[in-house]
This record gives sequence, C-alpha cells and structure tokens, in this order.
Amino acid sequence: MADAPALLAALLRGAYGLLFLASGISKTLRQSSVNTTIARYRLIPVRLVPVFAGCLATLEIVAGTLLLLSPALPTYRLAWAMSTGLLVLFCIAITSALLRGLHIPCGCNWLLNGHTLTPATLLRNLLLLVPMLLPPLWP
Repeated sequence: MADAPALLAALLRGAYGLLFLASGISKTLRQSSVNTTIARYRLIPVRLVPVFAGCLATLEIVAGTLLLLSPALPTYRLAWAMSTGLLVLFCIAITSALLRGLHIPCGCNWLLNGHTLTPATLLRNLLLLVPMLLPPLWP
C-alpha cells in the first residue's frame, strides 16, 4: 500500500489535473464570453485579449493534461509549477479587480459561469493554492 504523502499527492494531482483540464476546455468552448470577461478585468490591452485568452486556455489544458499524465511521464514538477503559476496569476487578477471595485464574472469555468467576483472567490483560489505550496507534495 502506498504511503500517505504519495497517496495524497496522487489524489491532488488527479483533482487539479481534472480542474485545469476542464477549465481550459471550458474557456476554449466559450471563447467569446471568455474574451469579454478577460476584457472586463481591464488588465491588458483589448487588442491582446483574444491572444491572451487562447494562451490561458491552452496553458490550463496543458497543465491539466501533464498533471494527469505525470505518473507516466517525468513532467510532475513542470505541471505542478504551471498550475501554481496559473493560480497565482488568477489570485493577482481577482485581487486587482476587487481592489478596483469591479463587479464582473470570475470567468473560471462553466460551473461558475456568471459567478461574480467576491472576496470568497479570492479565498477559494487561495485555498486551492495552499496544497500546491506544501513541500511534501513535491517529488
């Protein structure tokens, strides 16, 4: 039987892999609304929004896929770093929007489509970030 840290790491890898994969696919399938949501954050020039949205969706799909495949490939650290980086980026964007008083949808995935940003949104993402920063989960 696997030891507890290895089992926890495998469960988290699977959960985060599915989360990022689903989120990236969701963004790919609803490009127009994702572009609108990203533009409403007012963090990047409007003309770059479609490129950024496409890159974001691609990064989420790649990170999710690598997390799911990492037991078979030597990609665990890369996948974990990509996922952590994406969550940090999301936390920064959410914090910025909240501090500027923007009332916009989070744009997270289809399950939360239309969910307006609140401090609870930031808290959720910070809680998602915590396990990614635990040294025992790094191989």
